[in-house]
Order: sequence, then C-alpha cells, then structure tokens
Amino acid sequence: MPRRIVVATSNPHKLQELTSMLARARFPEVRQLEIVSVAALPEYGKPPEIEETEITFVGNAVLKAAGIAQWLRTVGAPRDELVLADDSGLCVDAFDGKPGVYSARFAGPNANDERNNAKLVAELTARGLESSPAEYVCVLAIRQVGTRPFDFTLPDAGAIFMRENCLCIEGRCRGNVRVAARGDGGFGYDPHFWIDGDTRTFAELSRGEKSQRSHRGAAGRRLVQELPLILQ
Repeated sequence: MPRRIVVATSNPHKLQELTSMLARARFPEVRQLEIVSVAALPEYGKPPEIEETEITFVGNAVLKAAGIAQWLRTVGAPRDELVLADDSGLCVDAFDGKPGVYSARFAGPNANDERNNAKLVAELTARGLESSPAEYVCVLAIRQVGTRPFDFTLPDAGAIFMRENCLCIEGRCRGNVRVAARGDGGFGYDPHFWIDGDTRTFAELSRGEKSQRSHRGAAGRRLVQELPLILQ
C-alpha cells in the first residue's frame, strides 16, 4: 500500500493542484504518494472540525495539522502516515493586511465567495479607492501522524521552517485588488486579484498558469522538493 498524505481539506481545487504537482515530481517516491482528503476516509469515520483560532497563517496551519494527526492516532492510522494542512488568504495593503487569516469569513461567519468579494469592493470604495496593492499568502504545514519529529537539517531559508513537529513552507504572490472584476475561473477573491501590470486577474488564468503563479503553487513546489527528505 503506498504511503499516504492526508490533506486537511475538502476543497477540490486544493486537492487537484497538489495531486498534479506530485504527479510531475522527478522523484519516484514522491510520485507514488497517495493524496487523500481527510473527508474521504470512511474507515476512520467523520473527522473533527478544527477551529481556526490562531491569528497567523502559520499558527492555523500547524493547528489543523496537529489536530488531524491527533485524531488519526486515536483511530489507529499508521504513525508514518503524513498530514498536510494549509492556511491561506488575501492581505490588502489598504486594509493594513486584512482580511488575512479571516479571508474565508471576511463578510461574516457564514460568508461565501460572492459576499466576501462584495465586502472587498465595499471596503475599497469606502476608502475612495479603486485598487490597492495586495498579496496572497499560503502556509503549508506537514507532519507525521505520530509524534516523532522529522530527522533532517533544514536549509537556511526564510520561507521554510519547523514549528511543533511540522515542516512549514510559505508561498506568496503580489498583485493588486481592484473594484473591477474579470474572469470566471478560480475561486475566492480571484476575479478581483490583478497581476501582470493589472492586465489579467487570477480568474482569467488557466489551471496550469495559476499553479505556476499562485501562492499555493509556490509553496507546493517547494514542498515537492522537500518530500524526499520527509520520506527517508
């Protein structure tokens, strides 16, 4: 049975992007990994809801990875099985970095993409702005189901670091958010996130183009590079 990465999400976009990256990896042991959503493990029952109570992307990613790992230990999952969690969001300069970790619930606890985007436009308009510099941020946190930490030395790089038995990797993408929206691809704030000198939005990119440009793509590619160390 191939070694698995249990991803702490039910978001099909995130799962598809990660699966594609691993399938293209040059390391055979990485290509052989099985990617499965935590919501698709009938042998273990219903996973717990991990409340995102931290105030940083790193904090929430580690919190989710640790919570799912603890649950998997209690239901008898293999200790060397891997758990991957992420936290990501949009940080708008004009809003002093908000919505940040609250991006998914910017318009309230039951918000959806439409309401969050309407809130984004309203906040820009209230400040007399049509646009603002912004960036998408993603932090991936990966760990084993068991409590044993990874046994390797990290390179000296600010975007990769250890936190509480998790290897954490950060990816960023700079652009501008605008009142104007364009495109029907992607999800979240993508129709309002403009790149390439404000000529295209994330919602206008193909899936492959977005993977190459996005914050999650940047973090995911670095994760693929480090997986051979994790798997040894």
